[in-house]
Amino acid sequence: MNRTRKIKHALFPIILIFSQVTSLNGQSKDHLPYSIFGIGELASKGFGRNIAMGKTGIALASDNYLNNLNPAANFLIDSISFFFDVGITGEFSNYRTNDAKQSGNDFNMNNLALGFRIAPFWSAGIGITPYSSVGYKIHSENYVVGSIDKYLVESTGSGGLNQFYWDHSIRIFKNLSLGINISYLFGNIERSERNVYNTIGSELIYTETSFFRKLFVDYGFQYRIPVNSDIHVTIGGIYGTKHKLDFRQEINIVDWDGNEIEDKLSKSGTFNFPLHYGGGISFNYAGKLTATGDYIFENWDVTAISNPYYTYTDARKFRFGVEYIPGGDRIAGYLWMIRYRAGFYRDLSYLRVDKNQITDTGFTLGVSLPFLRNRTTINVSWMTGMSGTIENGLILERYNTLHLSLELHDWWFLKAQYD
Repeated sequence: MNRTRKIKHALFPIILIFSQVTSLNGQSKDHLPYSIFGIGELASKGFGRNIAMGKTGIALASDNYLNNLNPAANFLIDSISFFFDVGITGEFSNYRTNDAKQSGNDFNMNNLALGFRIAPFWSAGIGITPYSSVGYKIHSENYVVGSIDKYLVESTGSGGLNQFYWDHSIRIFKNLSLGINISYLFGNIERSERNVYNTIGSELIYTETSFFRKLFVDYGFQYRIPVNSDIHVTIGGIYGTKHKLDFRQEINIVDWDGNEIEDKLSKSGTFNFPLHYGGGISFNYAGKLTATGDYIFENWDVTAISNPYYTYTDARKFRFGVEYIPGGDRIAGYLWMIRYRAGFYRDLSYLRVDKNQITDTGFTLGVSLPFLRNRTTINVSWMTGMSGTIENGLILERYNTLHLSLELHDWWFLKAQYD
């Protein structure tokens, strides 16, 4: 099979899913409390290796694993290798306020990606991942003005944004790679409010649907510094300019009998996305031990919003990870080839609710189980942490997340040999 035909065959599943899926992050979620604000809870980028290493990856490069945290990271893919990565996530969460508790579970697709070399100096990665998720359901009762009667209010939200991307890693010199990420951000968010006044048999449903889309470009680099025969250091960086996300918003209002009271295009415009940048460094010793750390800054503070309950604030992310391979680069027994990983992260989010910036802190563990005939691996990672706070009547989430990914490897241009 020639390279052109093989690329077409590999692209088919991504094109098929891209043409049919409306959201990788699922529509069944209804327990993401802070997704009621803004564009929802932002998803972390990265695949199995990145997640198990504290969600790091700006300075990680490998000839065995894909990495979408830095568009310059795939330059080590060799000319006869082709990778396909698919990941799923199961999340188990418990939520607590000062006077209530709730739990929720979800299983969703995390990513679909492929990577290959196009030319001696040029490698590419293509994929689709969730960008943000909205999912909540809130019940409350309000008094009818001038009466002791109450009516039920049910607020729900669903949807989210997805990112379809095409990374280009271009090797400039032996140890320097520059990256260009071309992304298409798309999706819709639906928020509705159902008011039920049982006393007079009245019901009113107000639905607001926002549709988003944007094509944009980000950049990155990685530079590998050989210190000696056993140690090398890699530094990496990412950068993205601020841009405007196009949106249009539709409003629909129906009554108890389903009669449409109002259905119109409310407005269209743009939503300001911030400038962001990040840096990372990794150390590798003898092909056995890798330690890495990342810092990411997102300038959300310049995104103006007029809301008395929440504001946008600058986001900062601190991440650290390690990976250990008992056998290193040498051929050894199977147990010596397993990769063991661990990490830590602390993310200060873009949301400030009642003067409290929402934070997310956690630990990660993982292993990578290799196949013997090629570079295919099964990656298992576990993440545990907590997000939010119970101060000022807010919500604290404690979660455990299991992530499974299969990174399939195939060879280009190799013919089977028969005796």
